[in-house]
Amino acid sequence: MTTNSRRIATATAQPGYRLAITWQDGATAIIDMTGVVHKNPFFASLKDEAAFAAVSVIDYGTGIEWDNGIDYSADSLEMLAQDQVAMTPSGFQSWKTDMRLSTNEMADIFGISASAVKSYLSGASAIPIAVQIACQAMRDKPAILWARFRPRIAGRPRKNTAAA
Repeated sequence: MTTNSRRIATATAQPGYRLAITWQDGATAIIDMTGVVHKNPFFASLKDEAAFAAVSVIDYGTGIEWDNGIDYSADSLEMLAQDQVAMTPSGFQSWKTDMRLSTNEMADIFGISASAVKSYLSGASAIPIAVQIACQAMRDKPAILWARFRPRIAGRPRKNTAAA
């Protein structure tokens, strides 16, 4: 995933380890930092919500820093924000097209029914987070797709006409 090296204009802590970010280009994002705070030992001191709330923009918007000296880059925040955006049906269709997969091949890769894939593509059902993560992983590392892909032959299988 690429970033545009955006710079941060403002960063404000919100309840639940979230940050309200305003980028210098005027765009905004609410970024959930719960996973970073609770799963990365380097950020453990920010489990104290008062410590988490003491955040400020540093280095002309290239990152943020907490009062205890822990920092996080604008690029990393942007990637986290992008990863937290839910995949839309059109995004799922774009992924299908980019990967050059049929609906049945997608069903095989994800271990789900073709009707479930069609439901995600149409927007009738929300795309499960596990499927979204798998799509991103296969886009970022095509070898994951290649390891799971088995081509489907169009049409019905032909009867074996050889005499037994």
